[in-house]
Amino acid sequence: METQQTLNVSWDSQRNTLSKTSDNGRESSSASPIPTDVIVDIFSRLPLKSIAICRCVSKLWASVLRLPDFTDLFLTKSSTRPQLLHARVTNSELFLFSSSASPHPDENSSPPPVVATRHMKLSFGGFGEISCGRPVYGLVFVKHVRVLDGETETSLAICNPSTRQVLHLPKVEMKRLKVRSMFGYDPVDKQYKVLCMTTDGGHHQVLTLGGSWRMLECCIPHYDYPLLKEICIDGVLYYKSINQSTQTYLIVCFDVRSEKFRPIEAKGSLGRAVLTGDMVNYGGRLGLIICEDNRGNVGAINRRSSRFKLWVLEDVEKQEWSERVFVLPAEWKNVVGEHRLNFVGVASRTNEIVLSSWYPINCFYLFYFDPEIDTVVRVEMQGVDMDVSNYAVLQTFLDHVEDVKLYA
Repeated sequence: METQQTLNVSWDSQRNTLSKTSDNGRESSSASPIPTDVIVDIFSRLPLKSIAICRCVSKLWASVLRLPDFTDLFLTKSSTRPQLLHARVTNSELFLFSSSASPHPDENSSPPPVVATRHMKLSFGGFGEISCGRPVYGLVFVKHVRVLDGETETSLAICNPSTRQVLHLPKVEMKRLKVRSMFGYDPVDKQYKVLCMTTDGGHHQVLTLGGSWRMLECCIPHYDYPLLKEICIDGVLYYKSINQSTQTYLIVCFDVRSEKFRPIEAKGSLGRAVLTGDMVNYGGRLGLIICEDNRGNVGAINRRSSRFKLWVLEDVEKQEWSERVFVLPAEWKNVVGEHRLNFVGVASRTNEIVLSSWYPINCFYLFYFDPEIDTVVRVEMQGVDMDVSNYAVLQTFLDHVEDVKLYA
């Protein structure tokens, strides 16, 4: 309330000053002050680039655009129009792009190309390995590992593509060199957290954005399964692991708010899905998706693929899963052609299964398979640098939202 009153006084002062003089230089009647909530609503309707410009207009506007009421409202509105985020990763640089979701053409027309907008470049000193996680409520977690003078050096950072802000995180103090770091968000307390664990599962630490590392207790004997990315859904961070006692695959659920761990055992046919499948967000629930050929063999996604299988976690407490099978349409072979694909995820608004080109060279395509109407559409992506001369890898993520909050 105090912040809003101060803002109203400042805004009233400036508004009254502007309203005292008309175009011909004579005084005019004083206009009524504009309420702060109206100003916030007006700003929330502006596009991202306009917000950046408005921050530079005056200190008053800059203070308005820092208000939690505004940043929260902008994020809420942005969540209703999720975008695609594209990450081009090399050995020492990360480029982040975004684009709108794919248009849905009429039956007799093909979709036009989608043009991506470049947001930022993040450079790391020296040759190393960069890994980029899925975007979490507008922020992206980045890890850079390099060997310097025989020592392994790890750098962790949080990027905001919307504001181009980069936050370098404190160094993880662990005696063991090999660690895995994951990024999650608590929508209740609105806190971002980084979970870090040694690959043998012996030590766990957590960092709340803006704070320092804290040790965690974990009663689940498990160690790292680092080949596939984790996913955060509704305040729960899911990652694959291996049970130390039984040597079987499992999924570990980390509640970002309570900082508690829960195991999900992979039993029966689910074991194969945990081993080879991609974790996806299916309508706010955890999903595991795999691709099979006509013999039921799990393999690469290409024109010879026959069907997708999707397991959905229906009840976490009871560990109950449902299974769905999506047979690919006859047009699949012609649309995919010679491309080799990988899963991107499941679109939140349409339930389309989205795939992308694997190691694209000349053209980069996204593929949308709609199980409801049994169609597959190929969309060309433009605006993303396709030069792979320096071993670049291109990744695409769903449901990216614009966050205009500036973090200390």
